Amino acid sequence: MSCPPSSLSVVAIASAQIQVEKVMETAVAGHRGSVVALVGSIVNLVTRLRARRVIDRSLALLMSAALLTLGAAAVHFAVAHEHLAEYMPYGVFFIGLGIVQVGLAAAIVVVPSRRLFAIAAAGTGMVMGIWLLSRTVGMPIGPIPWSPEPAGFTDVVTTLLEGIAVIQFLRLFRRPGRPRHRSRIRVALTMVPVVLFAPVATYLGVGAALAPMPAAYNAAPAIPGQASTSVVDLTAKPGSEPVKKFTLTAAIRNIGGHEAWTFNGTVPGPELRVKTGDRVIVTLVNHLPGATSIHWHGIIVPNAMDGVAGITQDAVKPGGTFTYEFVANEAGTYWYHSHQDTSHQIADGLIGSIVVEPKDEHAAIGRDYSLLVHTQPGGDAIAVNGAPNLRLDATPGDTVRLRIINAVVPGFDGAPLTPVLVGAPYVVGALDGHDLNAPQQLGPERLQLGMGQRADLVFTMPDKGAVRLVGLKGNAMFPWSAPPTASVTIGDGPTPVVNASSLPTFELTRYGLPAADPVADAGHYDVTRDIVLGGGPTFRNGSFDFSDTFDGMASPFVPPIRVREGQLVRLHIVNNSPKFHPIHIHGHVFSVLAKNGHRLTGAPVHVDTVLVAPGETWDVAFKADNPGIWMLHCHVLAHASAGMSMTINYDGIYTPFTMGTQSGNIPE
Repeated sequence: MSCPPSSLSVVAIASAQIQVEKVMETAVAGHRGSVVALVGSIVNLVTRLRARRVIDRSLALLMSAALLTLGAAAVHFAVAHEHLAEYMPYGVFFIGLGIVQVGLAAAIVVVPSRRLFAIAAAGTGMVMGIWLLSRTVGMPIGPIPWSPEPAGFTDVVTTLLEGIAVIQFLRLFRRPGRPRHRSRIRVALTMVPVVLFAPVATYLGVGAALAPMPAAYNAAPAIPGQASTSVVDLTAKPGSEPVKKFTLTAAIRNIGGHEAWTFNGTVPGPELRVKTGDRVIVTLVNHLPGATSIHWHGIIVPNAMDGVAGITQDAVKPGGTFTYEFVANEAGTYWYHSHQDTSHQIADGLIGSIVVEPKDEHAAIGRDYSLLVHTQPGGDAIAVNGAPNLRLDATPGDTVRLRIINAVVPGFDGAPLTPVLVGAPYVVGALDGHDLNAPQQLGPERLQLGMGQRADLVFTMPDKGAVRLVGLKGNAMFPWSAPPTASVTIGDGPTPVVNASSLPTFELTRYGLPAADPVADAGHYDVTRDIVLGGGPTFRNGSFDFSDTFDGMASPFVPPIRVREGQLVRLHIVNNSPKFHPIHIHGHVFSVLAKNGHRLTGAPVHVDTVLVAPGETWDVAFKADNPGIWMLHCHVLAHASAGMSMTINYDGIYTPFTMGTQSGNIPE
């Protein structure tokens, strides 16, 4: 049987514990400082203990086990407040567990014994077992009995702390009776890794626990005593317009060996074509295992029909339905996609195109194709309308309109798609569904389309040869592998071969001819807002991760842009990050004012998504003419999910819906 350290050792250990706690405080408070200072503190502590001749391996194990147990206790205290709100018995359990672990850490230092080490190992192991049970089969009690919870960042950190502590307890239990004095270097090598790990892991675990995903965050709550309108009531007014009805059934299908989330069994979902002035009624039927919604990207709809889970509706649960109704007032190229857990559901396949044609038949183009460029389910390929190499019919002399929609999930840099049309001169007839004034004919140029952006290319088929759309690239799976590509061939015959990288880039600020634009030409704006795009490591949604931010803040805590109906709003967007950010506005259209401080010299540009490259500044404006609570966010899915999202809140409008774990609404 091993013996506990001498009384001198106990006193020294207690003193050492105070020293270690100071080291932990230094590590937590100054986590951005130098690690060298922390290591120096530890070596100094070891030297002082060595001078007192009480250092042995058992002491190192005791101290490390105590630190690890205190770290786990700190995380349990930090998560208790969240669990108290969710299910009180769980919160009480974590408070009690934290108290027990603090007492255990003190006991193993002050009154160590083999029996205590055995109890500590068994008890800590039991706690880990309960955690494993809750994450695999669920608990018999709780908000939803026998429903497994997903493992989070704090779970991993705490399990590591407790797992290493169990190992240390077992090593202490097996130690021989007589202390074996070790050299300072050897003991330091034993202690330093754990003493470094414990405070860092504790800091990460506690920080993540204190910044959980909100249980129920309301972007625009009702204000007591003030007259207000719910977003639910902002619907299309009754009318006698021609009605176009569609049903979109969301369900899982196997596509290319991958499990895809589909609308009507395909990726992308069916193209919806309507005329201006049509009343569009779409019924969403959810046969998926998770909740979903539909957002009508670029179409001006009443706020209640915007499809944003947690802001304009609750996400449609499995087995549920929701009917969207709006009048298609503006012709153009648009698309639809889920706005619930968007970063996953778009990538999984919940996308489709919607084209609003002019009511005037004479305005129709001979050959009119919507081209939804997208990532295939599984993420290892891209396609156009589901095909990697799409072929379209056209004959010499035909006028062709290609409606290019970028739904490719980009990498973390947010780099845009750069399509190139070769084989015929063309004009860029529209951007984001809005016609450009007097567009000039172009030769091959590289368009830059951020995710969510659209461009209509119009050309006449040549007498000989085919026309091709190239330069459609996805993300390489590995740094050493080539990115997946796709292409579109229109007509038959050969096409010229071009080196796309040597071609000029299309510049929208100088294209077309100037024309009147009431919003861009306004001399005064009622609301102005500077928005700085940035990011950095931070605690968010129960994890320590890289956040993308508006003005240094991450969703849902970015202050909204507050407007009143009829006001003109100007935004000055500055990109201080090394990434591309396509900034998308819901329910409104931007008038582009300036790029990098230089006003437009070409046609007025009206878009719902503006691509802001690293280091660029853009000035845009819009008229607040569509009351509601509207999102403004980066359309790179990873960036929006990491926090680059905010809302535009109209005075007198509130939402009854919430985002977060309690509602299950996760708009990004």
